Amino acid sequence: FWLKAFSTHSAHSPTATFNRSHSAMAAELKAEIEALVAKIGDKAAGQSALESLAKIAEEKGRPAEPFLVSAFPKILEASNDKSKNVKDAAVATSKTIMGMVSPFAVEMLLPAFLNGLAVKAKPPQKEATLQI
Repeated sequence: FWLKAFSTHSAHSPTATFNRSHSAMAAELKAEIEALVAKIGDKAAGQSALESLAKIAEEKGRPAEPFLVSAFPKILEASNDKSKNVKDAAVATSKTIMGMVSPFAVEMLLPAFLNGLAVKAKPPQKEATLQI
């Protein structure tokens, strides 16, 4: 009886409402981060996209962590850019992300660091990887 009553009313519970709104917020955050990551390669918008990603990392914190961790390789790769401003923004954004991620997420970032130090990596990317 209790299980039946719980299951029929659970869709309208405050917890269910919270979960739906939390999921919607996460979806919006994911879409925002993905849109900014897509702009990193753009010569005109690359620096501002990286700066916006750093701002999200600072302001949103843990809710943004899974999306920033998945975007981290592209962010670190931007340290290869010819523009010094974009390189600096990539390093600053990477440092900001590293400062806010959980210690348990570091394992997910290791492939990006290893790629940044690989034999085929360009010297600016190796230097940026070591700075982070």
